[in-house]
Order: sequence, then structure tokens, then C-alpha cells
Amino acid sequence: MAASTTRVLRRWAVAPYLGVAKPKGILPHLVTAATGAVLAAEGSPEPSRLGLTLLGGACLAGAANAFNSYLDCDIDALMERTSRRPLPSGRISPERTLVFGMGLGMLGVSILSLFVNWQSATLAVVAMFYYAAYTLFLKRRSFWAAVIGSGVGAMPPLIGWVSVTQRVEMTPIILSVIIVLWTLPHFWSLATFRRRDFERAGLKVMPARGAAWWIIASSCLLVPASFVLAPVARLGSLYLIVASLLGGGLLGLAMTMVRREPERDALRLYRYSILYIAVLFVAIMTGKLSS
Repeated sequence: MAASTTRVLRRWAVAPYLGVAKPKGILPHLVTAATGAVLAAEGSPEPSRLGLTLLGGACLAGAANAFNSYLDCDIDALMERTSRRPLPSGRISPERTLVFGMGLGMLGVSILSLFVNWQSATLAVVAMFYYAAYTLFLKRRSFWAAVIGSGVGAMPPLIGWVSVTQRVEMTPIILSVIIVLWTLPHFWSLATFRRRDFERAGLKVMPARGAAWWIIASSCLLVPASFVLAPVARLGSLYLIVASLLGGGLLGLAMTMVRREPERDALRLYRYSILYIAVLFVAIMTGKLSS
């Protein structure tokens, strides 16, 4: 009984820190960083270098998420979707969150700069401060924050690429553009579905008019961007087939946003967008590893 109680206490001691680091949010960054490394290496990158890149990147992404949790604590408490997170629910203090984020950040910088290269460390630090600046100065002011903030998610492919090559080239830039364009229908569909939640927190995350058409426009840009990657990264026909099928599904769901049930349609699009980006990047890596 005592041992069981001890395990529970330990679990709850660690859980709040994991909660502010948001591991589920870190996973997509690791996948896209790994994709950048695979493309840079023209196949399988050196396992130890890739592992250290992902570990250092995960630490810095966790630090950025912790800072975001600290800065957004007040609005998280107002939203149903976020009110049970560790900070607004009182399971961890703001001070501990801030210290934890600083510690993770220093660990991530140390790993990347000492064991990978200074270029990847620099990009990761830029991404961390970019996210903090977006949260502090842009997120609460305009729906354009979603457009500008999408650049945070665009950094991991660049980090993965420079961990191998030590320079930025066209291929990782196209990967980053794909992520930026994907972020817009992904986030705006969530904001449509959770519109009342965001309004309760006073966040202006949607265009005042024609939100559905903004989603359709960004989706229409995303699909051809995914095709442009094929010749630049020398991906085969399998990738093009997958990108075509995924793109067709995305455009079809985006077009439903002009109907009279925007919240239900937005939820479908949001869920599909997660599948879209996961399968697309798996197809990119598979196409390169099998070539």
C-alpha cells in the first residue's frame, strides 16, 4: 500500500512539469525535424547525431511550451479547453514553471551546441524566443498572429537539415513553407470549432469576415506547395500519389466550411489536418529512405 502511494505521489510530482512542457505538442516538431535530417542526409542520417538533435530540440521545444504556459496562464484559466492545465488548475506554481523552462532551455542549448553544431542550436534558440515573443506581443491582438506565429512550427525542418549540412538550402525552406500553410487551416478550423472558448478569453484569432474563405485559400496554397517539394527533394511517384490523395481530401473538407454547419465541418477539417501532416511527412521520409 505504501509503495503504491509513493508511486502515485511521484507520478503527480512529475505530471505538472510534463503538462507545461506539452509533450504531445513536441512530437510533431520531432517528426518534422527528423524529416529535414533524412532529406539532408539523402537517406539515413547518423543515428547518434539524429538522436542528439531530436533530444536537444525536444528540450528547447519543451522550454518554449513552459514559457508559453507561464505567459498564457490567465487566458488558459478562462478557456474550457485549457482550464485544467497544470498552471491554471494550481498543480504547479508560475515560479516553478519559469525555472523549469529555463532549465530545459539551457539543457537543450548545451546538447545542440556541444554535440551537434552551433547552427542547429542557434535556430532552436531563435524558435524558442520567437514563440515567446508571439505569445507576449501578438497572440492577444490580431488574427494575423496565427499567420506570424505559424513560423514557430516551421523551424524544426530547418534545424534537422542544418544538423547534417550546417547550412540552409531550398529543400528545408519548402518544408517550412508547407508547415506554415498547413498551420493556418489547422488552427483556424480549431478556432472555428472552439469559437466561444476563444471569445471568452478575449482572443481575436479569426478574421472578422470570411473565415471559411481564408481557410480555403490557405489550403489551396498548401496543396501545390506539397507538389513543389517532389522535384526539389527528388521524391518519387509514391510521394506524389500520397500528396495528391491527401490534398484532395483537404480541399474537399475545406470547401465544406462555406456551408451552414461551420462548427461541425471545422471539427472534421481539424481532425483531418492532423492526419494530413502526419501521413505527408511519413511519405516524405519513406520516399527518401526507399530511393
